Amino acid sequence: MKAWLALRAAAALCGCQTSNQADYVQIGYGPSFDIAHAQCELQKRSVDQGYIAIGSPGFVAGAGIGNAIGNAIAEDDFMRNCLIISGWKRAPHGQAGVAAATVAAEAPPTPYGIAGAPGSWINIGLLGWSDANNKCVAGDKAACATRAKLGAKLKAAGINPSPV
Repeated sequence: MKAWLALRAAAALCGCQTSNQADYVQIGYGPSFDIAHAQCELQKRSVDQGYIAIGSPGFVAGAGIGNAIGNAIAEDDFMRNCLIISGWKRAPHGQAGVAAATVAAEAPPTPYGIAGAPGSWINIGLLGWSDANNKCVAGDKAACATRAKLGAKLKAAGINPSPV
């Protein structure tokens, strides 16, 4: 009876957690949320640990519950990290819309007809630098200033642009 109560309490604590796109904000290039979530979901069971318990029924049940809770925590950590690698980050509960707007507001406009992911400005910055470099070589002084400004931003991000 005690084991049954403990199992019900663990189920209530772990609950049925779901992930939906409303809880996440796109932070970079990658697959759509549905595809990224499905890929991560297929792999998350790989972090589960088994257990062996010998002893009284209460001890074995407690070991099983502890293992289930540990596995749920490991799966949640795996999903969080896997989705970050795929370009999605969990926003504070109920604040994904605000987080998406903040990330999008910090991104520069997207020229060249490229709809960049929010917060992903590096490719567009490189294209802008290349365009400004070509114009600067042709003698456009304003383009030289733009090239210097974009070059400084890219260098600050750890990218050293150079003509190809």
